[in-house]
Amino acid sequence: MKEWSKDRLWYQDMPFKLNGIPVGARMTVIRLENDKLLIHSPIQLTTALQLELSKLGAIQAIVPPNMSHHLFLSEWWLAYPEAYFFAPPGLQNKRTDLVFDDALSAKSPEIWQHQLYQTLLRGSDRMEEVILCDPASNTLIVGDTLAWFRPTSNLFTMALALANGCYLHPAMPLYWRWTFQNRTRLRQSLQEILTWPFDRIILSHGQNIETDGKALFHRAFKWAL
Repeated sequence: MKEWSKDRLWYQDMPFKLNGIPVGARMTVIRLENDKLLIHSPIQLTTALQLELSKLGAIQAIVPPNMSHHLFLSEWWLAYPEAYFFAPPGLQNKRTDLVFDDALSAKSPEIWQHQLYQTLLRGSDRMEEVILCDPASNTLIVGDTLAWFRPTSNLFTMALALANGCYLHPAMPLYWRWTFQNRTRLRQSLQEILTWPFDRIILSHGQNIETDGKALFHRAFKWAL
């Protein structure tokens, strides 16, 4: 577990393949004001990961950013029955085997209200994503909204990143970008996000952005703004 902001925010990477191509996955952990933890984009739950989390505090909330980030939810649901499980738009219909405590929207739930900024990235006819911002660490936290892959010796990963426009610089992958038919709703979401106080960005796939995050985010969505 890597500490991103002292006593506030951590992340953990894991190997992950998309259609057989290595793209990696990243989970973010936020310590809330009550000293309990919010888990964003949960990855595979191992014994070692459980031990590390237990040292940080009790888990209060499990937050998948979009309906694609659900593969490991069953493990967390069984391991942490006292936690609140939140469903992003579309996931309740996709995972009818799980019981969710609440559905996520553009409005922050009471658990982290007045602590984290939250909105929905709208405009796609396929998937909406919940975007969070932690003002205490000046960090934007996203799922698939942006990806940025490091130079890699894996030719398949490189080819996928180049094909989706997120190899040389952070960008929304083209396979999802093409689904945003309602540009007006997308622009409204982006304009709200750009008013938030962030300079760094944690991504679920690829390289994190450690400085100049707002400028890079704006540049990544110049096609929509």
